[in-house]
Amino acid sequence: MADLITIARPYADAIFSVAKANHQETVWAEALSALSAWLADPQARAFLQDPERSEEDKVQFLSSIPVEVDAQAWRRFITLLVENDRWSAAAEIAAHFRAALLADQRRIEVVARSAIPLTDDQKTAVRAALRRRYPDREIELREEVDEDILGGLILQAGDLSIDASVRGQLEQLTQTLRN
Repeated sequence: MADLITIARPYADAIFSVAKANHQETVWAEALSALSAWLADPQARAFLQDPERSEEDKVQFLSSIPVEVDAQAWRRFITLLVENDRWSAAAEIAAHFRAALLADQRRIEVVARSAIPLTDDQKTAVRAALRRRYPDREIELREEVDEDILGGLILQAGDLSIDASVRGQLEQLTQTLRN
């Protein structure tokens, strides 16, 4: 996984620079997301992994994804991915591009996972706590219900992860008792 992230970063950074210069950050983010979704399909991956397929077939296949970016720029990007056999890093490229876009826009996306949906008061409290930690950023709170969580909350914001779940607290207590 770390290897794909390392591979993805220069591609995402280069695309972000071009997109920003052309004021097309949003359409490129959407295009990269579409590429990532397309490549999540096992049939698409099988097509690209098929040694009988030429690079041109693979470029043509990926270039056919409906996107709003300049067709020539998109094809050049797809050609680079195929020629360098980096198409498998598309999800990481999209994620890194999105992170760069959010940082550039002074926003941060926070995923709040809990066993049940958060109440409005809980959302307000979470946002207030995050504003103290990220005073110069706009907080985008996205909720996910995860029935595997016994109770409490797990927050994920970029590299930051705060596990305030019951399971997390029990694991922390177990670790403390072992030491």
